[in-house]
Amino acid sequence: MAIFAFSAGGYLAILGDNLDNTIKVSRDASGALLINDGAVSIFGSRPSASRTQQIDVLGFGGNDTITLDTTLGALPATRLFGGSGSDVLQFTGSADAEQFDVSANSNRVRLTRNLGNGVVDLDGIEQLDLNPLGGADTVTVNPLAVTALRTINFNLEGSVSSGDGAFDRLIVNGTNNAETIDVTGTGTGSYSISGLSAIINVKGSEATDSLAINTFGGNDAIRSTLPASVVQFTVDAGAGDDTMLGGAGVETFFGGDGNDIVDGNGGNDIAFLGAGDDLFIWDPGDGSDVVEGQAGSDTLRFNGSNGNEVFDASANGGRVRFFRNLGNIVMDLDDVERLDLNALGGADSITVNDLTGTDLSQIALNLANNGTGDGQVDTIAISGTNGNDTITASSSSSGIVIAGLAANVTIVGAETTDTLTLNGLAGDDTINASGLAANLMQLALNGGLGNDTFFGSAGNDLINGGDGTDTAFMGAGNDTFIWNPGDDNDVVEGQAGSDTLRFNGANVAETFDVSANGGRVRLFRNVANVTMDFDDVERLELNALGGADTITINNLAGTDLSQVDLNLGAGDGAQDSIIINGTNADDVVVLAASGNAVNVIGLASNIAIIGAESNNDKLTINALAGNDVVEASSLPAVIGLTADGGDGDDILNGGDGNDVLLGGPGDDVLLGGPGSDVLDGGSGNNVVIQ
Repeated sequence: MAIFAFSAGGYLAILGDNLDNTIKVSRDASGALLINDGAVSIFGSRPSASRTQQIDVLGFGGNDTITLDTTLGALPATRLFGGSGSDVLQFTGSADAEQFDVSANSNRVRLTRNLGNGVVDLDGIEQLDLNPLGGADTVTVNPLAVTALRTINFNLEGSVSSGDGAFDRLIVNGTNNAETIDVTGTGTGSYSISGLSAIINVKGSEATDSLAINTFGGNDAIRSTLPASVVQFTVDAGAGDDTMLGGAGVETFFGGDGNDIVDGNGGNDIAFLGAGDDLFIWDPGDGSDVVEGQAGSDTLRFNGSNGNEVFDASANGGRVRFFRNLGNIVMDLDDVERLDLNALGGADSITVNDLTGTDLSQIALNLANNGTGDGQVDTIAISGTNGNDTITASSSSSGIVIAGLAANVTIVGAETTDTLTLNGLAGDDTINASGLAANLMQLALNGGLGNDTFFGSAGNDLINGGDGTDTAFMGAGNDTFIWNPGDDNDVVEGQAGSDTLRFNGANVAETFDVSANGGRVRLFRNVANVTMDFDDVERLELNALGGADTITINNLAGTDLSQVDLNLGAGDGAQDSIIINGTNADDVVVLAASGNAVNVIGLASNIAIIGAESNNDKLTINALAGNDVVEASSLPAVIGLTADGGDGDDILNGGDGNDVLLGGPGDDVLLGGPGSDVLDGGSGNNVVIQ
């Protein structure tokens, strides 16, 4: 290796030979220029940084390594001619904050440094090793396709083995063509960027350093597998239909124009999706991300897991907050018009709250596990507003559609054991599920505060009117209407199927009265003066609960009510009274026990009583006129019985307890049975047997 150097007239030329040359250009503290730290003699005038305007380094043949060292100060403008072979430029910066720019200049490379206005012109150089050293440095790499430069190595360490502690930035600019860029790395502060004309390798990166990749036009793909805490990564894909895949760390994405796909992967990422119909993807293991949809119709596709998950979508001002309990994930969305939630396996709970004021207008819920049911019970709750809502639920070829709220909701992959609840909340709401086929999901309709109207589905529905005067048309199926204390006077049309009114009392003394009103049924409660009006309802469940309650069941002939279940609230210690009135015809009333229930059969409605206390509660059977039979010989001593035959020739047969049998007018037969009974045949020729 022979190196020749000469200086004259502000010009320094350094010439290698056709062997592998190692050439270093530096300066000392006084500004004198040195070749290989002074080992190479310089012919001509003595060059210095202040007196030299141009340095030319010619490597000629061989694999040359050329080093420009600015540690002690800036060097004059430099041109490098690598010649044949694979040549390397090693450029060493200083401990100050510096800005470097690597660009193509026709088929040459132009390296600039802001300190000292340094300019290096590279021709035939295949590798650039840039060591900025300490300070908050910025390095920009522009497109280099027409040049010979194929590898760029950056060392951001301030010393031999560690970062400099300052905020360093690397900016990599692509072209307007379609590009596929991969960013790979390790957890040791090293990473590489491939897919452009030059491979870029970085070492000494710190978690506070920044990497920005700008791809401009074209349908680009930028993929990262970076671990967390290597670098702050920003991608600006520019125009085009781009795909951006993040790594394990915190990334920022800019989609720009076009229909882009962004998957942030791990870390709490931020995405500005830009114009176009864009898609942001979330998968289990990802972080809590911020998604700014911006212009266009944008979608968040959120993929759940096979675990038991809780999801919640709520408005947060004009933004949307989407929560997942596993991983405590909170997604922050704005200008996102669609949410696709794939719940997958597990017993999942999904709540969609009032999204008024947000841009989210469509929610697609997929409950299936890879296209089939998961066999778990999933629950979906969708809430309206505090205004007057009109909510519809219907079947379609694609599943179940919930419409009428700020966001329409579609449900696919549901099983018959899954539950859908529609909450009207406050306001005079209409919830119409008449277009929903049977056996798709278990349907519950809750009206909330206000005068609400319900139309049930073809299946088995659960309807809770809530506070206000409500009207329910329950439709086909075996439906249940629920009344709770605080609710008002409701109208219940059972329509087709076998339907139930479940009326829940309170822990106070109440009086209930159930009567026929033509072909309809009237249920009255004295507390709050409540009157229920219902038709085509086959079953009444009356839960009296605590308190000394009085329940009267009158003649219900001509109505559809065929079963009345009375729950007296076992163990309340209060004396409940049940009065059952027969008809003026010849009645046959049979009383018996089945488990913990007292059954009264033979009238228009069969009656079952549970929760009776033998020492407190009383049952009175008023047979009224007619030649009646009251048969209680199979009744254990579980409730105090009074049987009143009324007018007519009656037969009264007591049970095992202490009964009161009253024959009334007519020729009656009274059979007391076991227990200390009170028998009064009344007027007429009676047979009384204790």
